[in-house]
Amino acid sequence: MKHNTHIYLAAKAIEFMREGLGNIRHAKSKKEPKNKRNISAQGKTLQRMLMHYEEVISEASWAPDDILNDKAQFHTFKLFTERDFPGASAFAKETHKNKDNENYYRIKGGGGLPYKIDHLARVIADMDKLRRYNDRCSMQQIMYQYLMISHYIVDAHVPMHCDIRDDKPSKKDKTKPKNGKYYSGSLHGKIEGLWDKAVTPVAIREEILKPTNKKESAKATELSEAVTFDLKNKDHLAEIKPLLISDKDVLGYMINTCIRTKDRSLDLFPVASPDNWNEAGFPAMTREIFAETIGTLISVWIWIWLKSHPIDKKK
Repeated sequence: MKHNTHIYLAAKAIEFMREGLGNIRHAKSKKEPKNKRNISAQGKTLQRMLMHYEEVISEASWAPDDILNDKAQFHTFKLFTERDFPGASAFAKETHKNKDNENYYRIKGGGGLPYKIDHLARVIADMDKLRRYNDRCSMQQIMYQYLMISHYIVDAHVPMHCDIRDDKPSKKDKTKPKNGKYYSGSLHGKIEGLWDKAVTPVAIREEILKPTNKKESAKATELSEAVTFDLKNKDHLAEIKPLLISDKDVLGYMINTCIRTKDRSLDLFPVASPDNWNEAGFPAMTREIFAETIGTLISVWIWIWLKSHPIDKKK
């Protein structure tokens, strides 16, 4: 995702947190948590803390690109399957399975988006615990980390970030399968550009962003409606579906997220002719991606908060 889209999605997750947690379900069973009311109360507290530091969203949500510059290692989770590269499992260094037991392969083992999110989420929770014994670890630093992790969570929902077909191999590259079709590298920037152009006028209208030039104040695009989420709209709120992640399952949850993103990429860039991308289905897919991203941000944030502020499950 591009700059303004990252800021917008982080801001929307904060805005929808309290009300969105009213839709929370267990990540695995999809059942409503018995202590949902207590979770929502904790979410209200977290929302208030995040809102107090909203002025750093712009920097923190973009820090992984601008400051940490760790794109190569932690902003992608490139997958391939038998659907796009038949019989290419020999290239796999790591294999994951979806709920239907289908294999999803990586040419690299370990590392990548889900691992970064899992590690950083636990570090943030630990920082919050340590703060009670060492005031050098300030709440401002902790909230900055909450906003920074949003960058990685958002990237996990970008089809191009979870699809090996986005990285066409050179003739000398023997690490990637070549018995399938890769799509043009220009499509990555094109798709993210369409999202950013759609988001920017919406974010400016809602005062999430301040315009920096006349172009940014331009009228909404055809895609702007698909990225608009109004907290007062019951239908919009119903689309935000956070999940209660189990204590030890952030990694598994994020890997499954990347698998769903890979599946979306197969729909967006059809296997037979990936350069002829699915423009007709793009608005509906955009809506799904943005709604799920907001829900996932809330899911991981509340996991971190509950890890360091546990609630009595008996209540």
